[in-house]
Amino acid sequence: MKKNLLIIAILFSGILNAQLLYTFDSVKTTSGTTDPSFVPLATGLTCGSFTATGTPANSLAAFRFNFAGWATGSVGGIGDTLFSGMTGSTNTAEYYEVTLTPDAGYAITGDSIKFSFERSGTGVRTYAVRSSLDGYTANLTAVYGLPTTNVDVQAGNIFFLKRDILTTQNRNIIVLGPSFTNLTSAVTFRFYGWNSEAGTGTFSIDNVNFIGSSSLATSVAEKNNTPINLYPNPTSTGIVTLDLMEAIGKSTIIVYDIVGSVVFTKEAKANTKQAIDLSNHANGSYFVTVKNDTETITKKIIVAK
Repeated sequence: MKKNLLIIAILFSGILNAQLLYTFDSVKTTSGTTDPSFVPLATGLTCGSFTATGTPANSLAAFRFNFAGWATGSVGGIGDTLFSGMTGSTNTAEYYEVTLTPDAGYAITGDSIKFSFERSGTGVRTYAVRSSLDGYTANLTAVYGLPTTNVDVQAGNIFFLKRDILTTQNRNIIVLGPSFTNLTSAVTFRFYGWNSEAGTGTFSIDNVNFIGSSSLATSVAEKNNTPINLYPNPTSTGIVTLDLMEAIGKSTIIVYDIVGSVVFTKEAKANTKQAIDLSNHANGSYFVTVKNDTETITKKIIVAK
């Protein structure tokens, strides 16, 4: 059976653009708690294998991480579609995790993570993502892409499955903030699930998509030599002005949405001001990259119409 590949997409600033396949395709019901699938190779970055901690010895399904044994707390019946009816809490000893390590001389910047979630009939109803940057103390910023018929985000950046369904939910997005800029040390991400209806209920992740940038660490300071002003930011109209008055030479402007799709491109001369029109795009975070012959600079745009 062919399945969708789990993708880690790294947009290399000034080096290359790529999608790097990082799959669960070799996971079997006998393959243990470490994903035996191919680990992608990337310039400037070493990707670790996904592992499961605090779970039974094997995945309950092939081609994805699908383990049981998660903390209970869903009461079942009509109450399981109401967040107020949940009684459980995160068990910090149960999680899936993966580590990304910058190679010597490189720095990485994380922008967002997108992943799919699925459960069994008595599986988890709440889930969240944390990182090693704060010692796994706080859930990372969670967004569920439109439409939000099946999942919403509760206070504390908790994803909640608000309908009693078993289908895959693939619009889960984690927004990575300034703390994930120009990292030169390893960062680990943990995926937690809880509020299952029974200990035999499952928590499944698949199609994880890390989006960010990689650059030579020795050039990080140089990248910021040219002031690039972007205003107003946040924008209430979806239109922002990019000030290139101090840029050198011709530049290429590329705007990505939170899942890495290009939504705007433009060529621009130095000593100009350029309008970026995102008024027809959804509210949320976007990333504008300005490239010329000497440097590449990326800034975040917040659209809040």
